[in-house]
Amino acid sequence: MKNDACPKCGKKLSPFYMKDKCPYCGVNLLYYNLDENLKTDAALAQKEVDAVNKFLNIIKSSSIASPLLIVRLVLFFTPLASMCLPMYDNVSLITVIMGLIKSTVEIGDVMMPLISMALVVVLSLAVIISSLFSSTKTGLIRNIIFSVINTAVFVVLGVIIGGMGIGWYVTLVIYILEFVLHIICNRVINKNVD
Repeated sequence: MKNDACPKCGKKLSPFYMKDKCPYCGVNLLYYNLDENLKTDAALAQKEVDAVNKFLNIIKSSSIASPLLIVRLVLFFTPLASMCLPMYDNVSLITVIMGLIKSTVEIGDVMMPLISMALVVVLSLAVIISSLFSSTKTGLIRNIIFSVINTAVFVVLGVIIGGMGIGWYVTLVIYILEFVLHIICNRVINKNVD
């Protein structure tokens, strides 16, 4: 790519000048400072690789660096299983899906339990994403905030809907375990960092 001026002598070149050599000083316009340009490009590429490696190390040290972190990661996905148990009276994720497929349930009849279960999924995903950055400076605080919001929304919806079933209580226990594991895992992460 050519500039509007010669890189060596600085004289202005026409934008339509297509020759390889400067008409004023004779320097090769394509290869002038090639070594420096290659070194600059290599340094920029290394900087980008280092940034990606740092990002991957944060995720690794936050999620799979120890068996306890792996247990916590697996625990994040267990609310999907607990929603298959009766969450509200006899309403579970399976009964809602099967009822909607077979057209035996009107969506209006299960709207609030469905909203509650959808929020379990969405807020659990937020907790999972937050936990991937647990080893950062504000990781523990962020994890606790997301977990508290997740649990509070779940409990409030449970009180509003009523008729909490075994799946609701199992999910609540899972959320409490997640909260405890955030604190324990933070100690493990801090030991690995030190």
